[in-house]
Amino acid sequence: MKRVLYTYCFKIILALCIIYGTNLYAQDTSITIKYDTVKVVKKKSIRIIIVRSVPKFILQLSGSFSFGALELQGHNGGFSLHDVVSGKNYGARNGYGVNLSGKIPLHKKGHFWIDISAGFTRFQSNLITNNTKEGKVAYNDFSGGAGLDYFFTPADKVKYFLGAEFLGSYIFGKLLIPYDITDPNYGKSREVKIKGAFRLGYCVFAGLEYAFEKNFGVNLGVKFTHANLLLKKSTAPTSDSEFDLNDDSSEPPVLYGGWKQFAFTTVFAGFSYYFGVKENRYKLP
Repeated sequence: MKRVLYTYCFKIILALCIIYGTNLYAQDTSITIKYDTVKVVKKKSIRIIIVRSVPKFILQLSGSFSFGALELQGHNGGFSLHDVVSGKNYGARNGYGVNLSGKIPLHKKGHFWIDISAGFTRFQSNLITNNTKEGKVAYNDFSGGAGLDYFFTPADKVKYFLGAEFLGSYIFGKLLIPYDITDPNYGKSREVKIKGAFRLGYCVFAGLEYAFEKNFGVNLGVKFTHANLLLKKSTAPTSDSEFDLNDDSSEPPVLYGGWKQFAFTTVFAGFSYYFGVKENRYKLP
């Protein structure tokens, strides 16, 4: 009887232990679950276009390199004493210079502009070639002009333009030649002054400007200049130390004299400054 009672009590205790242990395991797993909330912020982009007005004034400063044309060139790129003395050409081909110009619009849209400029160009027979056996020559050309420009896209970043000016030029120079001009191989040389002469002419040009900022940009272009279209003159030298520009034909012919064109092509590049530019901002849909 006792044995049956002990067995019955053992089974009850074992059953209670199993139920208690299962309940503890269920409680442990129920508290390990966590939930996180993430907030997502939506962003909205706004597109804006900037429109610039036409400048009220443009100031251009450019450096240049020039290539002589017609009679403003040397013999095969060098200096020929015979050509200069006989008036066949000027004896120099290449030059360099600087130009400053101001432009004022004639109307609100900015297509037509008044152009006022001042410049300096120096030509040397030995600028590129060093052929000085027969001598060398240099010319200085100070010029001022006024004319008209046309801008195709005056309010854009890239501004294409073309124009023309009426020029006044003051040209003078210096010649270094042998003492005996009939003998280029003569050892000693002498300096001869080319007296200053005022001439009237023109130039035509085309180029573009690129505006990096509202008030600042760069310019690039090409120009053709004919500096002595009008007022040509030749006179016989009165001494061995100086003579006039002598760019006109004459009868009888004079020393250094002949029908000569002071004409050249120029490639220029520089900076532009824009005054009075306004920026308007518009929101795009």
